[in-house]
Formats: sequence, C-alpha cells, structure tokens
Amino acid sequence: MRLPRWAPWVAGVLQGSPAVTGVQTFAEAGIADPRYGHVITLRTGATIGLQWVRTSPPTGDDQEEVPVTGEPPTPLTLPELPSSGRTPLRLIEQHLAALIANGENPEIRAVEQKSARGDTGPRPCGVIVRMHSGADIFGVFRSMASAGASLSSGGEFQQREEV
Repeated sequence: MRLPRWAPWVAGVLQGSPAVTGVQTFAEAGIADPRYGHVITLRTGATIGLQWVRTSPPTGDDQEEVPVTGEPPTPLTLPELPSSGRTPLRLIEQHLAALIANGENPEIRAVEQKSARGDTGPRPCGVIVRMHSGADIFGVFRSMASAGASLSSGGEFQQREEV
C-alpha cells in the first residue's frame, strides 16, 4: 500500500480510538513538509506528530499500484490511554500499533513496535507496519507536545518518555 492510500485509511483507524479526540493530516495542521503524516490529539490534550515513511517492496514499485493481500495481522489488545495527566510514549506506541493491527486491513501482514526491539537510541519508539507486498510503512514520532504546549516547541524527532 502506497502512502496516498495509506494516509486516509490510517486516519480513519486513528479516529476510531476512544483516546483520540482529533486527527489532522500534516497539511491540515499547517505542516508543509513532509507530505505524509498526522497530528493526533489525545483526550489528555497532548498532541503527537506522526510521520509516515514507506519502503518499496523487494520487487520495486510498478507504475500502477496493484494491492497485494493476505491474512490480516492477529488482533492485539488495545491498551487504554489515560484521560488526564501524562501518558508514557511506549503506551501510545502500543495503542497505535494495536489500532492498526485491529483495522483488519488485508494488505497488512504484521504490525510491530520499535521499542520491542530493545532500541535504546534517541528514538526508541515507533510503529512498523509490514505489508504483504514486502513494503514497510514506518510511523515515526516526529514531534510531541503536552497539553497546552505548541507541537513545534519540543523539537523534531526528540522523543520523551511521556507526553
């Protein structure tokens, strides 16, 4: 699945979460570059800028996209996010991965959490979506802000333990 089809599909999935009160594309939020991403507002008032990046399948990309389908991923338990206060980033990552896995998209083979790999670098969290085509889509936490703060005030690609 290429990003022009991915972005609206995943926006609908994100909007289905009881912990999410708003989903905007980067363009709607006034972010011109990169092209694909969503600003997600949690019910706590915190906001997350989640950028989408895709790799091509091993066979490359044809001019016209031909969807490759198979068995959707096994559903995951959707963790509840708090309704007030701060939220651990790893819990948000787990919540997003479960939303995507539970979306029952037959083009998705598996959904992984980057933190489950034990990465201790500066950006240990993210969502990895494995497609049946062999392509991967990465959800990268580009920016985040606690309730009442500006999304741009925290610096890009700087992950905090909680938001």
